[in-house]
Amino acid sequence: MISLKNVKMLTIALLVLSCMHSASASIDEDVISEIASDYYDLYGSPHLVANLACDDVFERGEDAVLYVNIMNDGQITGLEADEDEIEDDFRDGQIGETLTRTYMASELASDRAITKAEDITATLSLVDPDTPIDIKLDTLLLGSISSGKSLESPAEFPIEVYDNAEAGTYRLKLNVKYRYQKDSAVTPPYGDTYYWHEEMNQTMYLDIFVEEEPYFKVIKTESGLQKGDKETINITYANIGDDVAYDCIARISVVDPFTTSDDEAYLGDMYPGDSKTATFEVNVADDATVKPYAISTEVKYTDKHDESQYSDDLKASVNVGESESSLNGTTMLGAVVLVGIVSIPLYLRSRKKE
Repeated sequence: MISLKNVKMLTIALLVLSCMHSASASIDEDVISEIASDYYDLYGSPHLVANLACDDVFERGEDAVLYVNIMNDGQITGLEADEDEIEDDFRDGQIGETLTRTYMASELASDRAITKAEDITATLSLVDPDTPIDIKLDTLLLGSISSGKSLESPAEFPIEVYDNAEAGTYRLKLNVKYRYQKDSAVTPPYGDTYYWHEEMNQTMYLDIFVEEEPYFKVIKTESGLQKGDKETINITYANIGDDVAYDCIARISVVDPFTTSDDEAYLGDMYPGDSKTATFEVNVADDATVKPYAISTEVKYTDKHDESQYSDDLKASVNVGESESSLNGTTMLGAVVLVGIVSIPLYLRSRKKE
């Protein structure tokens, strides 16, 4: 009959051979015989569980932090004593029962660390690479977690939800790598302690939600702005989001060379797919440069929770042209020059004839 000691020796030897092709376990060959002849074998391992310690609903364009709590609910599932090894040391004249029991207690206390996760590294990634979320910091070193404990404070992963994110559920993958003490041995005659560690990987998933909300875009701008004049600007806004916006008010914010006292226009309720046009009166300075400009605009609205919200800062493109008076003056000057160009040769011809 094969003894427990020989079974353990064979098991560990096979594991060492397998580790030559895998980085999942690490054990010094010098430790094999000591671990194989220890007093106890405890069974179990760490087991980590992750969940969000923050709101899981986000808005488009939001910069946020995902707070992730990680708990270790690993358990010891069994214990086996090597009675033959214990009996041999009891009878050994150099060790004896008292010293053996001391080492047994020390080893058992050490073996209970089998459920502790050490040197934890957590990496957050996208399940679908096309997910409209940017994970700005994806890897964290988190230390150790004993069984029945959680991180002292949640892990923090800063993220950005893209402006074009569609409402819905998005899944993130949390890969956690750690090592744990699989076994230990306290050996006579001096109580030397040996450890066997293994590495483990766990993959968990976290779901976050991008909520349905209005989303505005400027789709058209009409204007005939000229230097020194007061003109109207027609800006057409579209709700390209997936929720209704109530009591919408369009606003513009102008800077030099523009001024206005008419910076708001009521649009009313806008459902997904709706577009409406707001008209504003704008004064253009006499010394304005003739070129394209971008006017800042936004839409204030009430959401389905009866709370006031604002769209992103939008841009309405307009062009400033020359004033009518400048154009008329240029036209008159051109006419005078043209008359002069035609008249001078005629005058010179008439002088020759004389």
